[in-house]
Amino acid sequence: MDLKHKHQRKVSYQLESDGKFVIDNYDLAKPFASFFPGIAGIFGIPMWVFYVNRGQGIASFGTKNKNHSILAFNAANRAWQSVTRFGFRTFIRIKNLRGENCYEPFQNDLFSTNFNVQRKMSISSFDFSLEEANATLGLDFKVNYFTLPGESVAGLVRIVHIKNMSTTKKDLDILDGLPQLVPYGVTDRFYKDLSRTIEAWMKAEFVEDIGMPFYKLSVDPTDRPQVMYVQGGNFYCGFYEKKSQLKKCDIIVDPDLVFGPITDFSQPEIFYSKNFQVPPKISTCNKTPAAFSFCRSGLLPKQQICLVSVCGYAHEERYLRDLVSKFKNIDFVNNKFDEYKKIICELQNNILTVSNDNVYNLYCKQTYLDNVLRGGIPLTLGQENKAHTFHLFSRKHGDLERDYNNFLTQATYFSQGNGNYRDINQNLRNDVWFNPRVEDSNIFTFFNLLQLDGFNPLVVFGTFFCLRKNADPAAIAKCLCEKKDLEGVLQFISRPFVLGEFFMYLEKNGIKIKVSNEALAKEIISDCEKRLKAEHGDGFWIDHWTYNLDALEAYLAIYPERAREIIFEKCQFVFFENFVKVKPRCDKFVLFEDKVRQYHAVTLEEIKEDSPLSRKIHRDDWRLRADYGRGPVYKTTLLVKMMTLITNKMASFDPFGCGLEMEANKPGWYDALNGLPGLFGSSTCEVFELKRLIVFIQNCMDKLQIKPAYCLELPWEIYEFTVGLEKLIKEYFKREGSQKDFWFWDKSCALKEDYRRKTALGIGGKEKKLNIVDLRRILKIMELKTTQALKKLKEKKGGLYHTYFINEVVEYEKIPVKSKAKNEFRHTKEGHICVQPLKFRQVALPLFLEGQVHAFRIMDTKEKAKELYQNIKNSPLYDAKLKMFKVNASLKEFNEEIGRARVFVPGWLENESIWLHMEYKLLLELLRHGLYNDFFREFKNVLIPFQPPERYGRSILENSSFLVSSAYHDKKLHGNGFVARLSGSTAEFLNIWLWLNLGMRPFKLDRLGELKCDFEPVLPEWMFTKKQTSIDYYAPDGKKTLFNMKKDSYAFMFLGKTLVVYYNPKRKNTFGKEAAVITHISLITEDEENFDIYNKSIPAAYARMLRAGKIKRILVTLE
Repeated sequence: MDLKHKHQRKVSYQLESDGKFVIDNYDLAKPFASFFPGIAGIFGIPMWVFYVNRGQGIASFGTKNKNHSILAFNAANRAWQSVTRFGFRTFIRIKNLRGENCYEPFQNDLFSTNFNVQRKMSISSFDFSLEEANATLGLDFKVNYFTLPGESVAGLVRIVHIKNMSTTKKDLDILDGLPQLVPYGVTDRFYKDLSRTIEAWMKAEFVEDIGMPFYKLSVDPTDRPQVMYVQGGNFYCGFYEKKSQLKKCDIIVDPDLVFGPITDFSQPEIFYSKNFQVPPKISTCNKTPAAFSFCRSGLLPKQQICLVSVCGYAHEERYLRDLVSKFKNIDFVNNKFDEYKKIICELQNNILTVSNDNVYNLYCKQTYLDNVLRGGIPLTLGQENKAHTFHLFSRKHGDLERDYNNFLTQATYFSQGNGNYRDINQNLRNDVWFNPRVEDSNIFTFFNLLQLDGFNPLVVFGTFFCLRKNADPAAIAKCLCEKKDLEGVLQFISRPFVLGEFFMYLEKNGIKIKVSNEALAKEIISDCEKRLKAEHGDGFWIDHWTYNLDALEAYLAIYPERAREIIFEKCQFVFFENFVKVKPRCDKFVLFEDKVRQYHAVTLEEIKEDSPLSRKIHRDDWRLRADYGRGPVYKTTLLVKMMTLITNKMASFDPFGCGLEMEANKPGWYDALNGLPGLFGSSTCEVFELKRLIVFIQNCMDKLQIKPAYCLELPWEIYEFTVGLEKLIKEYFKREGSQKDFWFWDKSCALKEDYRRKTALGIGGKEKKLNIVDLRRILKIMELKTTQALKKLKEKKGGLYHTYFINEVVEYEKIPVKSKAKNEFRHTKEGHICVQPLKFRQVALPLFLEGQVHAFRIMDTKEKAKELYQNIKNSPLYDAKLKMFKVNASLKEFNEEIGRARVFVPGWLENESIWLHMEYKLLLELLRHGLYNDFFREFKNVLIPFQPPERYGRSILENSSFLVSSAYHDKKLHGNGFVARLSGSTAEFLNIWLWLNLGMRPFKLDRLGELKCDFEPVLPEWMFTKKQTSIDYYAPDGKKTLFNMKKDSYAFMFLGKTLVVYYNPKRKNTFGKEAAVITHISLITEDEENFDIYNKSIPAAYARMLRAGKIKRILVTLE
């Protein structure tokens, strides 16, 4: 057989000016996986949709989570294999003067090598499309996908164009769709593990009046006495275009009527047979159904046919009927695409960037969008002083390559999702820079989730609301058309609810309203209190608390005048009460195979999120209450919460006084060292952060001139713990000898364990005052302790810091129990003998980039930062081939007991790879310390938009979790990106983007304490445009706006509403010895008023207008 056509196809990558990333002959390129945004607008039902660069792209989609698949979820490696069989398929029977041919486009099998084809994939932020040009058949195929916005159903829209490029007429029979569709109610486990059994419950029935199938189980298949009918269903609708009108296709739901005996779906034997007849609308049951559209068309030369299908989920059949009634003409489909595109573009408008490098501009947009998907977009609703901020459109980073995660995308309006504390904490930290209405909302969210023991729950769900006890229902009643509906509405909102479910309740019950949905949402939120749902998950990581200070600093960069209020005065902070506790040493230090280990360190190690057990033991209101749970919610200040945290961490040093212990089953950010807690591991990253937090409080007290009369009111339990720890630290500094660190470890752990026993059931509520003088003294000695610890960490040769340690027990004694029998020892419930360590040996792990990044955070001079940066580049952490930075040095000297990192091949996943999040953190630190020349050199080396796409292997607008380093054995993969997009690197880049455009603190207080705004950009001359540029963006009112910008300019969106344009006619850098400086600022208000300022600071009155969103444009001249 002639294979020459296949061999003539070449893979190439290019980025078009409109932001589409194009891969020619994508099916021969390096395999990758990605996903749709999963956004359907505020009043739309989102879907998760994953795609790969094989077959017709879509590998899996559904609603809510993996248990609500429509096309079954498969991990990336399986998806690359299965998408050509189980993904969307298009079968063609072609009749012309020469006879009849059968063909399936977008396949890459042996049969397809008979055809001269070229293929192309185009990816944008909001859709993706595929094209195939088949010169042999004279047919062009184009497929485009997007998700349906603004409807009461979730839907994936698929548009297929088939065009006759030959000179003769072609008669086509077309069958397009899915060989298998998962009926609603089939969970992931049933589909994967019990796929034959579950077919007995399956049915696909055509809905009366519309002739479109509804796929569902008859009842919930769970084996229990109570039979539950399945509500809702998946659906499939097919149409073809005729003179701009959409006509219904014939739908086939029985795969046997297409494939016959070919059960592997390799070819549609029945359809390809000459006697194929379109079957009548036959429902099917007791088998996994299909979803195919059939139509017949005669195409003259250059004519085309358009097929439109939508596959999705509806809560009830009536919603499907309503949807089908709207598919009257192609304009509806086109308008829906435009609506969806606008939703995404309006989100990206918040990070509008106009530089001379369009690739960079587009990358900014994509990165902002991906940051939203991981953390959410803040929405503030409610009346003045009653408003609440919550986040929409987020979900845990679950995708085809992160197959282990249980992601959640609520199938409701105002859709929210789940996330891990660390992830969303980082991704939301810059919210207030993009939307000042967020104010201190995120500060409360993440500090409130801290527990009395300094840990926090892992899983954070969306925001719930509940009617206030003193709310006046009259305002709600005025919004309803019928008074009789008020009782039901009040009953619904009197228990915790998510806003989207409230509107679906109105729809389901036919409740009409007098006002708009937006106005009703505002009124409901104003009458409710906000509640956050969180769950323990599967452990306590030691690093989660460290990101809270980043969020606080970001807030104070926009609201500097509120520092005293938020830290010292607002007595509105609470504690998370978690039923999971850290065990004392006597219950977790055990003998295991004749070695001492720390296993089963918490009282309950893992709870599947949102499981029956989780729902049973997690309360809707998790706030700590006084009187050991019987009293009112205990409220305190942020300073008390920070001191509680500091005291817990100060009592957690390892036996050598170097790092903080991994005392609760989990490591820190680098969680591939999952074995380290069992080896009494400790981390220095948190010591750097502990010192940073202490110094931050000290600096705040100095800058705010906190008077000696100020007293900190601590719960007496925390007071005793803090004062007791101070005494231990004082005694520590008096001691001499090699055992002083062991002594401090033993005594501080005992003090901490005593505190935790006292607070196991909560707190009494009694408070003790700590005056400012005593507080300063305590913080000072704690700072000295951290400083002393950090002096031990630096390598003598390379000048870098150790990050992780193993603290090996070399002497111990078994813990006896009181018993008449001799040699009776304490055992854990797992059967291990409990021991008490008497002596440790500390072993440092190889270098990690993470430790160096945290060291930057407390550097107090530019020279020290420069030295550390140079030492990193001269170390094994630098990948000279890729000019990038590896996450760690070689681990080959250690065995697999340290964790999965050692199992991974060097260069792959978390072992010696280029971990983008930490690499971007390093970039941010270079920028923080004013190492601008070094920063921009590394900026061009490591930033994703500057990577060669043929090496990166995917869109250079999309981040990856890691890039394969040159430590990997296969050179062809060096620099290739894997694990798509939902990475913490997006948060770091947003920080970089903000500081480049504005400086670290745009809003400041002058000497008189008045607010001002200073622009301090750090922009190289190459970022300024070289020609006049038209900026096309969305104004705050949602209207498209066009602004013509002079050459030698740079523009960006500030605070989500204000377009800032820097005009730099001399094309100077804005940093360095000969930097351009600001000479003139022109402010244009919403009312087109113009105010001129002839210095670099915007004074108080205008700064407040700017922060309130009342300045629509700022023109800044640099000379």
